[in-house]
Amino acid sequence: MHGLKKVWRHRANTKFGIGTCTLSGLAIAIALIGGATTAASAEDDVSIYFVGCAAPTGFHGYLARGAEEAGKNLGIKVNYIYPDQLTIPNQIQKIEEAMAAQANGIAVCAFADDAAYADVAARAKEAGIAFGSAAAPPPGSRVRDPNDIFLFRAGSDEGAAGKLSAQRLLEMGVRGRVVVANQQPGDSSCQLRATSEIDALKAAGVTADFLEMSMDPGQQAETLSSYLRRNPDTVAATSTCDVIDGFLTAKADSGRDDLILTGYDITAQSLKAIGDGRQAFTIDQQQFWRGYMPVLLLTHYLKYGLVEGNYFLTGPTTVDKTNVGKVQALVSKGYR
Repeated sequence: MHGLKKVWRHRANTKFGIGTCTLSGLAIAIALIGGATTAASAEDDVSIYFVGCAAPTGFHGYLARGAEEAGKNLGIKVNYIYPDQLTIPNQIQKIEEAMAAQANGIAVCAFADDAAYADVAARAKEAGIAFGSAAAPPPGSRVRDPNDIFLFRAGSDEGAAGKLSAQRLLEMGVRGRVVVANQQPGDSSCQLRATSEIDALKAAGVTADFLEMSMDPGQQAETLSSYLRRNPDTVAATSTCDVIDGFLTAKADSGRDDLILTGYDITAQSLKAIGDGRQAFTIDQQQFWRGYMPVLLLTHYLKYGLVEGNYFLTGPTTVDKTNVGKVQALVSKGYR
C-alpha cells in the first residue's frame, strides 16, 4: 500500500481529484485496489494511448474528440493511433506500438471477441501497463468480473440495444415482417444488435429476418429493394452496422413511403431523415463518452489506484423526433 499512500498524500493538491471530475448523473461504482503497482504520484506525467478502430473522422471522430477532451481536462497526454485497415493483427500491432512507446495506459476500441486480445492484454499487464476497453461489456454484465482481461469497459450494451430497437418498433404497433441487416458480419457488436432485435421481435410474435449486407450503400439499396420485392409484407427495416443511406435509397426507389426505417449511431443523414420523417429513430451509443471515459478511468487508476466496480454503459439511448433538434445542435459542436 506504500504507493497508494503516496498518491493520497498528493491528492489534495491536484486538479485530478474525483470531486473536480464529477459528471452529472454518473452512476459508476469505483473501488480501491490494494497494492496497485502501476499507481503514479499526482505529479508524474501520464502518457495514454487510445488505439482506435479507424481514423478520427465520422463516427470515430467523436471517440477521438472525447479522448482529446478528457486529456485536456485532466492535463495528461493522449495519443490517438489506429490501423490503416481494421483487422485483428493490424490492431494488435498498434497496441504493441503503444507498449513499445512506454505508454502508462492503453485504451483499445475492441471490436473482436476477448480471445483476440488475451495475449496482448497479458503482456501489457506484465509490463505494468494499464489496459482497458473502449467497447461494450459482455452481454447483460453490470458488475466487473475481477478476472476480466480489461481493467474496465466503457461502451453500450449492444444486446440491450437490440432489444430496445425491437421494443420501440412494437410500441409503434409493428405487426408485420421486419428485416434486420448487418453490413459487417465479422463485427461481434453489430451481430449482437441484430440477433437481440430479431429474438425480441420473434418472442412478441413478429416475423423477423436476418439479412447480410456489404458496406457499399449502392449494394445495400439493391439488396434491400430485392428483399422488399420478395417480401411485400415487410413493414420495417433496421440497419445495424452502417449509415442509413442505402436503406433510404431503397425506400424511395421501392415507393415504400410507409416502410419504417431504424438504425444505429448518429450521422448527419440519419438526423435529417429523422427530422423529415423518413427514419423513425436511431439507437445512440453516445460515442463521445466511449472516448472520454477510458481516458478518465485510466488516469484515475494510474494516479489513485481506482478501478470501476461496474462496467460503464454509454448507451443505449434513442434519438427520435422528440429530441433530434437538441442532438443536432450538439453534433455541430462535435460532441454527439
